[in-house]
Amino acid sequence: MEFTGERFIPTLPGDIRLEHLHRYEWCTPYVQGKRILDIASGEGYGSYALSRNAATVTGVDISAEAVAHAQAKYTDRTNLTFIEGSAANIPLPDVSVDVVVSFETIEHHDQHEEMMAEIRRVLVPGGLLIMSSPNKKIYSDLAGGDHNHFHIKELYFSELDDLIRRHFSNVRYYGQRVTATSLMQPLEESVADSVLPYTESSEGIRRQPPSAIEPMYYLAIASNTSLPETESTSAFFSERDNAFYDKQREVLELSTEIRRMSEYIAEISSVLRNRDEDLAFVNQQLVANQQALAGAEACRQALAESQATLCARTMRKLRSLFGKS
Repeated sequence: MEFTGERFIPTLPGDIRLEHLHRYEWCTPYVQGKRILDIASGEGYGSYALSRNAATVTGVDISAEAVAHAQAKYTDRTNLTFIEGSAANIPLPDVSVDVVVSFETIEHHDQHEEMMAEIRRVLVPGGLLIMSSPNKKIYSDLAGGDHNHFHIKELYFSELDDLIRRHFSNVRYYGQRVTATSLMQPLEESVADSVLPYTESSEGIRRQPPSAIEPMYYLAIASNTSLPETESTSAFFSERDNAFYDKQREVLELSTEIRRMSEYIAEISSVLRNRDEDLAFVNQQLVANQQALAGAEACRQALAESQATLCARTMRKLRSLFGKS
């Protein structure tokens, strides 16, 4: 399936890969043994990931091409199906799913109320909604405006919160953003996999997760009954694709190119300096020659004037002598 910018595909490297894969893995505790609806399932990778732990997963997407691709690619799970449909008209019966997952969907259309009503319709009483939405302030406003033409209606946090709370009585929010960090871990594989966070701020370094890094995306868990226990801060690492490794490599390659170009520029500058020195010498010689030429011309003119004066005097004298005789 070709990447057009509208739907993420798992072969795409970089930050976007970390963001998308992290969201679906983060759902694992909430989908265990449940009936799941994945709205806007796209390429199908997320529904496939959910089906590892869920009882059943139904991926719904408005694109017939995406549905056909997912149906052909993800065939080894009997608890996984893909069907065509929209978020505002979900092709499932009432109260038929336990959890609705909707990642990076709501900004792609403006039928938000219809979508939320449909989610309420297909969810069982006490069912769970897990959804994400880009933070319009960070995603678009600070990036210079609407920079993703596939997005129809992005939301600020207050708008997202108002929308969800009109349909669900309980909601908990998380923030997601790819950020730079220094990873230090034991080399012994038997050591526990917990991560101890340190955060630097203007007040110094503290031993806790960051609180002032504004998220690129909001994630919400909502229900009309009590919510599951709070998940702690999570991180997603990839041994296959690391956006910061790639950026570091690009920086190193760019640094090498800059150094090479700097050496070339220094060499050219040296040649130009030598040329300028030679040109200055030639100009000096030219000025000296012009001055010498001007002096010679002045002498020639003076000699010519002297000759003319002498000739005139001689003629006057000759006339004077012959005239008397």
